[in-house]
Amino acid sequence: MLFDEIRAVAAEDDEVVVPAAWAQGRTVYGGLSAGLLCDAVSRGVGPERRLRYLKVGFLRPLEPEKPFQIEMEEVSAGRTVIVRSAQIIQDGTARVTVQANFVTTLESEVEIETFSPPKLKPWNAEGAMPMRGPGFPGHTQFIDFHVTTEGLPFQGNGAPELGGWMRFDTAPEPITKSHLVCLIDTWPPVPVSYYDRIAALSTINWGIHFAEPLDGIGGGEFLGYLARVNFFKDGYGSSTADIWAPDGRLLAKSYQTFVIYG
Repeated sequence: MLFDEIRAVAAEDDEVVVPAAWAQGRTVYGGLSAGLLCDAVSRGVGPERRLRYLKVGFLRPLEPEKPFQIEMEEVSAGRTVIVRSAQIIQDGTARVTVQANFVTTLESEVEIETFSPPKLKPWNAEGAMPMRGPGFPGHTQFIDFHVTTEGLPFQGNGAPELGGWMRFDTAPEPITKSHLVCLIDTWPPVPVSYYDRIAALSTINWGIHFAEPLDGIGGGEFLGYLARVNFFKDGYGSSTADIWAPDGRLLAKSYQTFVIYG
């Protein structure tokens, strides 16, 4: 069942069931659940508003093959900013939450751009590592992403950054912020390249600042991703990632706090 098929069910039905193919350990893949909530808070927002910020909280495991509901609330609606929240409820308890800020664009004589896309190796370059196959979570069968930085996950060749290229196996048309959320979370935390074995890990909290709109980006195009670790000690860490379009536009910055066990 493709991500867009699950999105369609969530848009029409009161209950949603995610198949086991999208499981990551004992929970549904976080990028999928966050993407569904991104859809929920975006529904009905006028085209004059842009999603600028999404804060995601993973509170409890969301079990696959078990029904859940999505609840949405409009927290506040000002002239420039609308704040909405949504949560996934399963067995009467909140499992995943989001808070989103939608803004009205303003005329301003000041524009500041500091981003330039990193020079990463192509996705099919020698030494690039496709993230799928035995040992990888089931959801990676739906997402085509390749590590092209020096530090490769679980290879014991540690580097303080991790990145490469990502897209869906089945191209969505058009690509939306929900697709972008689903793609971003597929990358493991940066320190996994220091481990020479697969280790259990989990995101504690996650925030995305959206920059440029997704106009003109084909659903089958590779998007760039590069994360750098801010700190990692005692099993806990923080990282910041840039996500950019094929033409070099910054699409989003991702901020993640995570834990790696072992």
